[in-house]
Parts: sequence; structure tokens; C-alpha cells
Amino acid sequence: MKNHWLAVIVLFLVAGAWGASFTIVKSVLTRIPPEPFIVLRFTIAGIVLLAVALTSRKLPRSALRPGLILGALVFSGYWLQTRGLMSISPSRSAFLTGLYVVMVPFCDRLLYAKRIGARAWIGCVLAAAGTTLLIGGIDARAGFGDILTIICAICFALHMVLSAKYSTATPALGLAAVQVIVVGVAAIPPSLFVPRPHLTPFVSTVILFTAIVTTALAFVALMWGQSHVTATEAAVILAFEPMAASITSLVFQHEPVTFGFVAGASMILGAMVISQLPASRRRIAGWTLTG
Repeated sequence: MKNHWLAVIVLFLVAGAWGASFTIVKSVLTRIPPEPFIVLRFTIAGIVLLAVALTSRKLPRSALRPGLILGALVFSGYWLQTRGLMSISPSRSAFLTGLYVVMVPFCDRLLYAKRIGARAWIGCVLAAAGTTLLIGGIDARAGFGDILTIICAICFALHMVLSAKYSTATPALGLAAVQVIVVGVAAIPPSLFVPRPHLTPFVSTVILFTAIVTTALAFVALMWGQSHVTATEAAVILAFEPMAASITSLVFQHEPVTFGFVAGASMILGAMVISQLPASRRRIAGWTLTG
């Protein structure tokens, strides 16, 4: 019971750190392109995780193939998210990214022909309505940043579903190390076609913080926390991430609060919780990084 409540606290801290990082990353993306940021963040995190995995002998050869597949999805998700974040607010990005929770049952259906429960459909309708309000109403057109972020959510949903399959036979630490390294390497080619970044002390500090705290350490904490709570509890706790992003953005960037934003965000948050309620025995495996 002690470990259970400690795990709840740890998962809340992870969700809070990820949510708060949206505003931090947004500020960095005004100074350097997203591609070199992803390269540096994930390469540093990968080195840290690789060192830990090798030291603890939890990097089997069996982690390579699934790690490559999952890493490709993580890279796609993060690249789309950071590109989208350049043109939309941190809180908006966080809530649109959070749609991955609603998409998981549908990805399960697509890949493994699993039945879609009634609550998943309710969550889908709520999420669609919330997204419509969030982007400005039924007559508004989704911006390019919105579209990129919604596609990013699809990548993260697929990552979560495939992680549930691969993590049963592969040590989580080794699987994570391979994924993170794949993301860092995959970001190198596109980074060659953007201006060379100027690493100021602020930019360097944020890169180190996101690499070590919100990528490497957060993942280890997430894996430990999920081993002590049910899937439903984990999903509900991690749904705090977009709320943390919104609060941080409102406080530090003075983002205006509108009825559409509050109503849309509330619907998306409700959709996240409702869509995961039936999955009380299903483990949420993998590590989906949005911040």
C-alpha cells in the first residue's frame, strides 16, 4: 500500500513535469529549429539510458527490432508535436496531444481486432466535440499546427498499443534505451537542412533539463510507477499532463482564457478519463514523451 501511494505521487510528478515542459520547449523553439533540439535532447537521454541498461545488463538483442519500430513512432510523434508547437500555444498542443488516450482503443481494434467498448465511443464523441471547440468552433478551420499535433497523437497511440505487445518479452529499460537512441539518430538527417542552432546558456540548460529530467528520469519513474498502480489509475493520473501544461502556459505566458478553450479542454480531459475506465486490468505499457 505504501508503494501504491508513492507510485501515485511519482506519476503525478511525471505528468506535471511533462505538462510544464510544453511551455519550456515552446520558448526554446523560438530560438532553434525543432530538429536539432530533438537530436540533442534524445541523444543525451539515450546515452544516459544506454549506460544504465548496459550496467544493469538489461539490453538484450531482442530489444533491437521492437525498439526500432517504437523509436520510429516516437520520432514521428515528437517531430510532428514540436513542429506543431511552433504555431500553436503550449496548452492547446498538450490537449490535442492528449487525444492519444482516446485513440488507443481504436488502434487496438485496427491492429488486433479488439472490441471497441461503448465508453470508447463516448470518449471519441467527446474528444471530437472538444477539439472542435478548442480550434475555434464548428466553422473554424484547423490550422497547420493543429493538424500536425493530431497526427502526432495518432503516432503516440500506436506507440502505446505496440509497446503493450513488445514490453511483455523485453526489459523495459533496454527497450527504452533503443527507442530513445533511434529518435536521436532519426532526427539527424532533417537537422542537416535547417540553420545551425546557436546554443545559448538558456537553450543548453533547457536541452539538458528535458533530456535528463523529462526524458530519461521521467521514463524510469513512469515504468516504476506503472508497476504499482492499475492501468485505469495510470491513465487518469497522466491525464493531468495537459492540465499542467495549461496552468503553466496561463501563468508564465499569460495565455488568454476563452470559453471555447475551457469547454474544449474539459471535454478532451473527460474523454481521456472515460475512454480508459473499462481498461482496469490492462497495463499501459511504453513511454509516450509529449513534453
